[in-house]
Amino acid sequence: MASTTDQGANADPFTQFWSDYFARVGIGAPQAPPSPGTASADAVKQMQRMFLDSLAKYCDDFMRSEQFLAMMKQSMDQSLAFKQQLDQFLTRLHQGSQSPSLSDITDLAGTLRNIESRILNRLSDLEHRVAAVEDGRGVKPAADRSNRDAGKSRPHKAPTRRRK
Repeated sequence: MASTTDQGANADPFTQFWSDYFARVGIGAPQAPPSPGTASADAVKQMQRMFLDSLAKYCDDFMRSEQFLAMMKQSMDQSLAFKQQLDQFLTRLHQGSQSPSLSDITDLAGTLRNIESRILNRLSDLEHRVAAVEDGRGVKPAADRSNRDAGKSRPHKAPTRRRK
């Protein structure tokens, strides 16, 4: 019986490629491949299914191998280490140029939001206290006083200078 290399020398490159492929993945090469024009649809589908199944099995075996998983772990560790080094470098660069980093700006914005909410809470509390005092003494609310005082305008006096 002739070997696949002897057969490959006499066959066209397409047939030789697929014969070698089927031999490597453990599937026997078709006995007499039909010419491209005479292949039935079922034969083509079966060949596609066999090809995709063997390719999926090969990829699955490869991705589950210890070497591949170790390489992926090493690559991920190196990527994380590089990111840490880059972050440290950029932090030192910001500190060296005395410009704020993103974390500094984020911290400052959070602090300002906290101060703003505290001030607004205190103002709201003061408004409630003033309203309670005005209601308790019979003093009209500020909106009514402003309407009452609107008719009475006080002329603004310019400052006078004394002569010596």
